[in-house]
Amino acid sequence: MKRIFLLSALPLFFFSSCKKEITEVQQVDQAFSAVYTIKPGDWVASNGGKMQSAELEVPELDNIIYEDGAVLVFLSFSGTNYYEALPQVFDGITFGALHSNGYITIDMTALSGNMVDPPGENVRAKIVLIDATRLALRKDVNLKDLKSVERAFKIK
Repeated sequence: MKRIFLLSALPLFFFSSCKKEITEVQQVDQAFSAVYTIKPGDWVASNGGKMQSAELEVPELDNIIYEDGAVLVFLSFSGTNYYEALPQVFDGITFGALHSNGYITIDMTALSGNMVDPPGENVRAKIVLIDATRLALRKDVNLKDLKSVERAFKIK
């Protein structure tokens, strides 16, 4: 009985003495999101009423994301339970988005070129910011050679 106990305890002894050490730190690019509410009074008319726009202050949209990352914008109107990616056309109205450091502007215009009224209800805007590493900084990597890319970015 003692032999069976000792034999079963032996692997436990070996594995409990192992210590994992991290010797390499890797940068992990991430995505961040937030939902904003655009109220009916937030829309501003321009171009003689042919365009409506709402500006969202997004301080997390810094120069790094502006230059190397990506900004995705989705809208959801009251009474719906889904988001639509921009640019998009809803009932003859085009919706688009422009971004700069710290701001995203959502605009709407009529396909017909007529004046457009702002939405009379709250609109939810989901903003997704994607951090990324600029590939152009790795000029030594031949992006047309899979093995070269795998080695450079440590892809297994």
